[in-house]
Amino acid sequence: MNLIPVRVCHRDAIGHIVAFSANSAKCFSLILLLCLSGCATLTPEFDEPDVEVTSIHRLPAEGMEQRFSVGLRVTNPNSETLAIKGLSYSLSIEDYKVASGVTAEIPVIEPYSEARFSLPVSTSFINSMRLVKHLIELNKPSLTYRLEAKLDLGLTFMPKMSVVEEGEVQLGQIK
Repeated sequence: MNLIPVRVCHRDAIGHIVAFSANSAKCFSLILLLCLSGCATLTPEFDEPDVEVTSIHRLPAEGMEQRFSVGLRVTNPNSETLAIKGLSYSLSIEDYKVASGVTAEIPVIEPYSEARFSLPVSTSFINSMRLVKHLIELNKPSLTYRLEAKLDLGLTFMPKMSVVEEGEVQLGQIK
């Protein structure tokens, strides 16, 4: 049986005809497969950090803007140091988005440890008024909250990570 050399041809982005022999196409495929499997081993197993709201404190108002300090605890369940480059966040109370912001002032979190820090939060006046109206109508002893955060871990192979923390705060805990 005689083997006929096979050529694979296609046009590149400029329009030139590029030809590969069957052997060079197989070799290229093998190299590509090895490179891709090598990249998969470069990204170590990574567990998402846990973010928990620990406190909400009212700060002095500035004009028509009420400010709060939201305490967070971030737990690093990994064997590597967690150096968060930045954090964008929004806070909803009773399903009303009342605040949002960004910060780059986050402590480095050592492996298998946690860090506590506070975020300054400024409220949305319009949504705050809607929330107040809603609270007057409900007359509840507690509030539900939802903190949505995007963490920039500064890792090459990992995009920003989203974390959501939901819970309930007794009105007596807000100082």
